[in-house]
Amino acid sequence: MRKADIFIALLLMSVGILVLVDSVRLGFKWGMSGPESGFFPFYLGSGLIICSLTVLFNVMRKYRKGGGEERLMPEGALKPILWVLIPATVMIAVTGLVGLHVAAALYLAFYMRAVGKIGWVTTILISLIVPISLYIAFDKLFLVPLPQGLWGAKLIPF
Repeated sequence: MRKADIFIALLLMSVGILVLVDSVRLGFKWGMSGPESGFFPFYLGSGLIICSLTVLFNVMRKYRKGGGEERLMPEGALKPILWVLIPATVMIAVTGLVGLHVAAALYLAFYMRAVGKIGWVTTILISLIVPISLYIAFDKLFLVPLPQGLWGAKLIPF
């Protein structure tokens, strides 16, 4: 667990440093007309570095005191992780083909029924209402089209 904590803290710290460097390149100050392009990313990167340093400090302090080495994943933890990871990966692949709305409906239906063991009526209602709400909110109201994939425009006629 210690190695994983240190690795992730260093990885996130390097992402924060990368964000800081690029924010400085873009300009991170308050300009004449408001914040420059790198203003918010600069502070987000700074926060990421501070949090990573905090995690790193806590890990070093904990293990210096003689904290026991615990496993990254306890026995039997891989199955629940795969129940989330595999359907999510399939949803991403399916999104490229049928679009986000149809993929979200399929993902919700599968996950609610197979993992949550929720009844068919609730599963079908939620699996239809959520993607339709996303479509109305983003595509129609905000005019921000979500990914339609190769066949998505043909599957959703409205």
